[in-house]
Amino acid sequence: MTNPNASQPTPETNPNARAAIGERRTPVIASIAAFCVGALLAGGIVGGFAYARQGQTSGGEPGGSTTATAADSCDTTFTVVASVNQWGSLAEQLGGSCAEVTSLINSTSADPHDYEATASDLAKLAKADIVVLNGAGYDGWAEKAQLDPDKQAIVNVGDLMGITATEEHSHEHEEGAEGEEGHHHHHGSTNPHVWFSPEGVLKAAEAINDAYVTKAGENSKTAATVQRHFNEWNGEYADFVALVNKGRAAGVQRNYVATESIISYLLDYIGATDKTPETYTNAMNSEAEPSAADLKNAMDIVASDDVDILVVNPQEMGGFAKKLNEAAISSNKTIISATEQLPENQKTLLDWLTLIAKQALATDTTNGFFLTQDVKDRTLADYEGEWQSVYPYLQDGTLDSVMEAKAKKGDMTAEEYKQYYDTGYKTDVEKIVIKGDQMSFTRGGKTATATYKYDGFKILDYAKGNRGVRFLFTATGDVPAGAPKIVQFSDHGIAPGKSAHFHIFMGDDSQEETLKEMDNWPTYYPASLSKEEVATEMLAH
Repeated sequence: MTNPNASQPTPETNPNARAAIGERRTPVIASIAAFCVGALLAGGIVGGFAYARQGQTSGGEPGGSTTATAADSCDTTFTVVASVNQWGSLAEQLGGSCAEVTSLINSTSADPHDYEATASDLAKLAKADIVVLNGAGYDGWAEKAQLDPDKQAIVNVGDLMGITATEEHSHEHEEGAEGEEGHHHHHGSTNPHVWFSPEGVLKAAEAINDAYVTKAGENSKTAATVQRHFNEWNGEYADFVALVNKGRAAGVQRNYVATESIISYLLDYIGATDKTPETYTNAMNSEAEPSAADLKNAMDIVASDDVDILVVNPQEMGGFAKKLNEAAISSNKTIISATEQLPENQKTLLDWLTLIAKQALATDTTNGFFLTQDVKDRTLADYEGEWQSVYPYLQDGTLDSVMEAKAKKGDMTAEEYKQYYDTGYKTDVEKIVIKGDQMSFTRGGKTATATYKYDGFKILDYAKGNRGVRFLFTATGDVPAGAPKIVQFSDHGIAPGKSAHFHIFMGDDSQEETLKEMDNWPTYYPASLSKEEVATEMLAH
């Protein structure tokens, strides 16, 4: 799947790209001076320390998962058991080949609130060299295992943060309003979702690394290996903090309503303001259901201009959550979906936090992170002019320098990138001319012209968590051979503005069918540019 809002679609933003793309990273030196990655900013930014990183992460994206190119050397290996895969993924990333990690809950289809540990689960916990628990009452079933702190290293993240379960913590499953299933998890004054706390994640990473080094011995090969992974991780954490600090420095303000407080730690960290009515929150965090008046008030606030985002947990969509979701959809608001467990399409915990931060900040339109309500209608005037296809330049080698540049910071060779873009750019339409409400398409020296009307836009949600917008146009009247009946534009913009280049999707069936095309996106630059200038423009993006 392409990212139509990216200046150039890439395999990294295309979920349909072949899965064989590897994660290549340059290793960092194991011993590097620490530096402060998070100054305390007004509104809740938490400070942390991270090691300076040398080398390049794929695409330069904050939070990219790290697999070192250097082989891991392990004279000791650990068995690590985590109660949930959020922490298991972190333990695996930090341990590399030196850690054999098992996450007892490892799927978004499982509900940890209802989970009943098996005898096998408890045995694994009791036998593990290192145990990683969430704590804070979230995984109390795991804390009941016969753990031995004298023989095992036990990392309890709730304890690291000074958060313990309260007596109010409970789990209920009742019939909700109007016969709908109610599914409520009451945590009282405790928010146990500490994996969404950047402070908690940093503390957990430090504790896991300490456990590895202590178990292996400071002068062991294993200690050197895990320290290298930890240094790499710290560099990624610094990128994450820099992303958040950039949003705060730019004065980004986000107001949200949440069906439950699942990512409130992270939203507090980026400086977002919780507009969820207290009466609604109190009702959901206790044995009471929100009253009809409280629910209506919450729905009205979601639909108001004072709220940017609704946060939902798709694993817990009871009747009341569904009503807030419907209010957000009807009022054209951005919806962020956050599961309890690490989603299957996220490789690491830090990847996940980075993605959600990007979704909430919504300041990177180019890469598909924007507010739903900021998307506006556009006209053909935005695309007016004479445009040339870049496909011939891919074939004749003009764009080889572009492919080589991508290979230097990406996960494929230049030739592999060229093959990928050959599918994306491929077209026999060498020129498009747009004037007024007409578009002309030239193939092999023959030109066909048709008149087009605007049919609105479609926001596409991609599996990787980013989004794209296509602006839809349909031919009217008699459509000559060679002119497509359906045209969809995708470029940087989500609102009126002159396009510098665009990707175009063409079809003869319907808008719905054409929206299914994800692999072929012929790309056009102004015809006034020489082929060398086109390559230069691409390199600049």
